[in-house]
Amino acid sequence: MVAPGADRGHQLSPLVMALLLLLLAALLALHSADPWQYVHDDNGRRYSSYARTHLALGLGRTGGRDFFFNPHTGRLVPYGHHPPGLGLLLAGWFLALGNDGPRAARALPASFHLVTALVLFGLLRRQYPGAPGLMAAFAFAVVPMSSYFGKLVNFEPVVLPLMVGALLCYWRWAEGGDGRWLAPGLVLAVLGSLIDWPMLLALAVVAADAARRWWRNEGGRFLAASLAACVSALTLGGAVAVWVSGPVGVHELTEAVAFRLHLHGQYTWWRLAGKLFDYNRRYFTEPVLAASLAAACTMTWDAARSARLPPRARLLALLGVVGIVPVVGFPSSTRYHAYWQFYLLPYATLSLAYVLDRLGPQLSRGSRQLLYAGVACWLVAASAFTLSTRYATPSRYVLKRVRAFEHYL
Repeated sequence: MVAPGADRGHQLSPLVMALLLLLLAALLALHSADPWQYVHDDNGRRYSSYARTHLALGLGRTGGRDFFFNPHTGRLVPYGHHPPGLGLLLAGWFLALGNDGPRAARALPASFHLVTALVLFGLLRRQYPGAPGLMAAFAFAVVPMSSYFGKLVNFEPVVLPLMVGALLCYWRWAEGGDGRWLAPGLVLAVLGSLIDWPMLLALAVVAADAARRWWRNEGGRFLAASLAACVSALTLGGAVAVWVSGPVGVHELTEAVAFRLHLHGQYTWWRLAGKLFDYNRRYFTEPVLAASLAAACTMTWDAARSARLPPRARLLALLGVVGIVPVVGFPSSTRYHAYWQFYLLPYATLSLAYVLDRLGPQLSRGSRQLLYAGVACWLVAASAFTLSTRYATPSRYVLKRVRAFEHYL
């Protein structure tokens, strides 16, 4: 859906989209062959080990679940905190490539992340033509949350394109009524649920949004959709939990969830808010953070005045809620993992376009050009600084964690 009054001649061209994809791919390729030594790289060593266990012992022995395997003692060490989809994907990826090193491992999430970029670039081309869409696409290509964490061997880069696809399918159905979007949306949600739990939270948000639309008398189909989303989330969650917890028991899984649901020790919510602000400032950059907050305030103000938000704003709000629910719902994960904000990437990207698109008509042409140039320069400078510092010094914590995995495949 193109914004009202959009100039179709100044949309993001396929050539510009391709160039931005190449830029993102080049940034993701930086240090991709390095050993597991950077912030949160211990996850890459961990899940590579689970994949090697599948390849060495076979699915008949592992049952498709995550295990460390010590080839010297024959000991299997289970890990029952997350769905095992990532380890299985990596095993297939390693088998196909004939290589299981760090570069091969990082290439898998990077490939999924480029799919997310392509989907969002296409959405920007349709909804935010001209400079606002171009600036947002450029931001997605360079900000460290994308260009650094986009190749992190963890769940987020793999789940995000599935999550965005499922949400877009629901949104297209909700706005246009075409039931053909529901089946692919459900398939994407099922696949995402096999990789990590936040896909289930996205289903819960869809259920709440559909219930809200039904409450606002937008049609009985939304009540049915809300109930279906709830049943799907509960069924998928239960089935995956049984699969995951087989080797360790349900008690360990529930303890892991309970730990993430609360802050611990003397750590306060105010300190968490400060850390969250710093994470977002550093990895999204200040212009994107400012646009995210401004978009949230603007949409809240419009809704409070009983103004019906346009379709693209409703999609932006949906993406924002889906991104913030894991951050607020699992504060311990938010505290320790900067990449826990990864699911906010679509919202943050579209927020920059949304704010620039609303602000542009109020400025003169010269002022707009100055604004765009300033934002672009800030994005480049802030992103370059963060990327250089991330790659400059290996993380002692990560190196210690990786050494602890030395006895395993």
